[in-house]
Amino acid sequence: MDHFSRCVLDDRQPHTPGEEGLQDMRLIEAIYASAREGRPVKLEPVAGLDAFRGLPPEEG
Repeated sequence: MDHFSRCVLDDRQPHTPGEEGLQDMRLIEAIYASAREGRPVKLEPVAGLDAFRGLPPEEG
């Protein structure tokens, strides 16, 4: 929580931004759809490893 509030104050990208949570939800929905429909569900690829991630929180 401290890291997130510091990012808000300093106008910086948090280490775990909302876009990462949204991608997690897309994956979960695809898993459910796959189980329900009995077939693989493809998602659009995300560009790059940790594409949404900001800098790690400062320790201290």
